[in-house]
Amino acid sequence: MKKSIFDIYDNTTDFSFLTPDTLRYPPGANLPSGLVNTSKLKRQLSADNAALSPKLQDFTEMYHKMAAGLLDMSSNTLIPPGHPIHSRENSVAILKEENKKILKENMELKKKLEEKISEKSRSIISL
Repeated sequence: MKKSIFDIYDNTTDFSFLTPDTLRYPPGANLPSGLVNTSKLKRQLSADNAALSPKLQDFTEMYHKMAAGLLDMSSNTLIPPGHPIHSRENSVAILKEENKKILKENMELKKKLEEKISEKSRSIISL
């Protein structure tokens, strides 16, 4: 005779707690069917629609720009529309200009540092 694994260890397990709890209605109760209070729902939906329309319009515009950008991938479209860094004034060009300014400033600071180092080395050698 074949014994189950639970019978081998004399372990009787109740698996009834594993069944999911669902909504239980008492017998004879009127179960809800359809939408309740439709006039209130219509008013709420119209108010939500008025608030969501501008956001949806912005999303539609962003989506069209993104789709158009997929067709012509260029260096100017590194940051997709809708990204926080992206602005309507072509932020990549602005970032490149700022990068050039910072590089120039770094070069000037390096020159000044090299001059100071060379002056110190001259003063040490002259001693």
